[in-house]
Amino acid sequence: MGVLACRLWLIGQAAPWQQAVARRLSRAMLAGLAVCTAAVFLSLWTESAIMGDVAWLDAWPVCMQMITATHYGHAGAAALALLVVAMLAHPFLYRRGLDRHYVAGMGGLLMSVAAARVVIGHGYEQGPFSVAALAQWLHLLCMALWAGIVFVAGGLVLPRVLLMEPAPSTARAAYLGAMSKWATAALAGVLATGACNAWRLLDGPGDLVSVAYGQVLLAKLLLVAIAIGLGGYNRFLGLPASLAASSLQAAQRGLRNVIAVLRIEAIALLLALVAAAILVTNAPPGH
Repeated sequence: MGVLACRLWLIGQAAPWQQAVARRLSRAMLAGLAVCTAAVFLSLWTESAIMGDVAWLDAWPVCMQMITATHYGHAGAAALALLVVAMLAHPFLYRRGLDRHYVAGMGGLLMSVAAARVVIGHGYEQGPFSVAALAQWLHLLCMALWAGIVFVAGGLVLPRVLLMEPAPSTARAAYLGAMSKWATAALAGVLATGACNAWRLLDGPGDLVSVAYGQVLLAKLLLVAIAIGLGGYNRFLGLPASLAASSLQAAQRGLRNVIAVLRIEAIALLLALVAAAILVTNAPPGH
């Protein structure tokens, strides 16, 4: 989602680093889709081995049975199919320079993958069109957008900007402004939907320390809080300082500081995503 957001912000810009960044974004999107495809397949395979009580390497027959006979398998197969379609559509749309079509098409596919993921989550227990399912779907999308923006900015875009554009420009200011606003909006979505999910799944605040699910959730919340603090630093101190620097050296130093903070924030978000993956394997209290 972070790649798509960046592609959207760059439409209509003419920065000297734009083409180099676009190539990086293209490779990152394809790599991300491949990793997601492998992760979904491995999760289906592992779940099959657990459910069938067979050795991991012998799980193929059970995996095929699960894919064809269970809603978990149907959802996983749908996610795999959507990811394959996205990998096929990516080079077709990218090479033709259809930026808006690319963002819309790939965004729709990724939102559909998130919907397939919700089918095997706790929110789906109340029905496919329930508030719980909608909250979980929006939580996945907002978290993917926030983390994606941070990963892409700190790892792909801003290092290239630092190398190819010594002085601040209108395009740089536009990118940094869009990054900050979108990340803030995604964070608001994460907090709102996360609070809704926690209120629905936990019996009370005591569950955060008394049960395994709550303890992992608490760890995730602490990591998210660290990421919020780092993002707040960049939004209110780092970004304004890098754009308002009075000299070239100060501007470059300010952008390097922004990149460093983004990378630390990315580590915190990556660990929060690991905690979220662990939550999926644990039953909430009362389930």
